[in-house]
This record gives sequence, structure tokens and C-alpha cells, in this order.
Amino acid sequence: MSDLRIRTEAPPDPDFVDDWRPRSAAAPPDDGDDTPFMPLILAMEESLSALLGLAVAVHPGRGLPPGAPDVALELGALLATVRLGGDPTRPVTCLSGVVTARNARQLGEHLQPLVLRLWPPESQRPALIVDVIVTLAGGNTVVGVVRLPAPETPLPVQPARPLGAAALGLPLRLPVRLASEMLPLSRLLPLQPGLIIPIHSNPEMPVMLGDHQVALASLVPLPDGRQQASLIVIDIKPAGECA
Repeated sequence: MSDLRIRTEAPPDPDFVDDWRPRSAAAPPDDGDDTPFMPLILAMEESLSALLGLAVAVHPGRGLPPGAPDVALELGALLATVRLGGDPTRPVTCLSGVVTARNARQLGEHLQPLVLRLWPPESQRPALIVDVIVTLAGGNTVVGVVRLPAPETPLPVQPARPLGAAALGLPLRLPVRLASEMLPLSRLLPLQPGLIIPIHSNPEMPVMLGDHQVALASLVPLPDGRQQASLIVIDIKPAGECA
């Protein structure tokens, strides 16, 4: 007989460990300024993601050593690689050079309009230091620190104003559902390239606005070969989670 025993009870939950790290010795002393910078940080994430064409995460940083550049050269090298059509997943062995430094400086200049527009007026910080984490293919990352000096005269936050009749002139995209099909999960299990899933087209296609159907449309061919959806009836009703 074997002495192997099988546990039938669930294992205990792992102990929660708080991943806390002390401030870096090179970081400036804490000035106690707790002004929220989240709108600026989120805007930086969106702006850098569009600039690099990669997924970017921005987090509050822990400081820079004396004499360090305002923008990490790793980020400058990554921006230069993307602009020149290189492979961003290949590690850069040398971070010196005029091109790397110039692209690092331009990356900082790219963020200056956001700093001017979204810097909290009540903050007394001389600068905001953030860690920029860029996710590459294969799970690799490029991490660099960016220091953003406070603007001399930050723009005050303007209160929101109702648009009124001006809202009627805003452009709006309406999705049109060309086809729909309810399939059992068993038919989708052998998913692979080349699998043909039959669907049924809608003769009267619903036009969606948020979680509501607002109209019905039909396809009309254009002379250049394209198709356009023409409204045939206004039919407003909830569509649940199908929008």
C-alpha cells in the first residue's frame, strides 16, 4: 500500500503581505503636499500611449538622484526606436548619444501642455516625479523616470458649463448592427483560423445609441461601391447589454 494521502480540505488562504518600500535616499524630503495629481497622470498615460503606440502606465515616482536628466534616457531611446521604425522589443545597449538625448527632451516637451493645463493650482510642489512603464510585446517592459517641473502660472480649473443648444452640433457616431446570431457555446469551442460561423443578416438593422435602439435602417449601395445605412423608421426601446 502506498503512504500517499490526498487532502480533501481547501488550503488556507495565503497571508497578505503589504508590499511597502521606504522612500529612496536620493528622493527629496516629503513636503506633506497631498494635492491629487490623478487627472494629470491619467492624461499622461493616454498621451504617451498615443505617442508611442504602446501600452503605457504612469505612477507617482520616488525621486531622482542628483544630476539625473528630467526624462530617463531609456524612454528617449524607446521613442527614437519607434520613430525610426525599429523593433522596440530589442534591448538598447548604449543609452548615450545626441539622438537619444534629443528624443528624451522632446518627450518631456510633449507633456508640457498637459502640465500647464492640469497642474493643480493649490499644489506647492516644485516638480512632479513619475515612473513611466511601457509594456512591449512578449511581456517585456521599459521603465523610466520623468520629472515635470511645476508651471510658473498653472491654469485654474474652469467650471463645467452646459452646452445647451450647441450640443445639437456635436458629431456623433451611431453603430448599426448588420447581423446577429445566437450560438451555443459548444459550436464555438473548436475556434481556429478559417472557421466559418454562419450568421443571418438583418433586413431591418437596429441603430444603437448607448444601451437603446433608436431607429431601424437598411443598406443602400453608393455609386463608388460603398454602402450606407438609411433610416427607415424611428423606433426607440431599451436594448439591455447588447449595445
